Amino acid sequence: MKDNVSKIKETKATQCFSYEVTMLVHIIADNETTAKAQLDEKGGIVTKRDVKLVNTQTLYGEEKE
Repeated sequence: MKDNVSKIKETKATQCFSYEVTMLVHIIADNETTAKAQLDEKGGIVTKRDVKLVNTQTLYGEEKE
């Protein structure tokens, strides 16, 4: 940092976390067409969810070593 420059505020790192998510979702409906429409519009009952961190990337700020 130069002598005549002062830091205005502390910079906090902002990161992007990418996850791969696999879910098992149940829909109660009369037929597959209705079930698909309900899934797209409202979602369903999640009975299983597996989450895996795929990537982390710093978007703003400095990375600490």
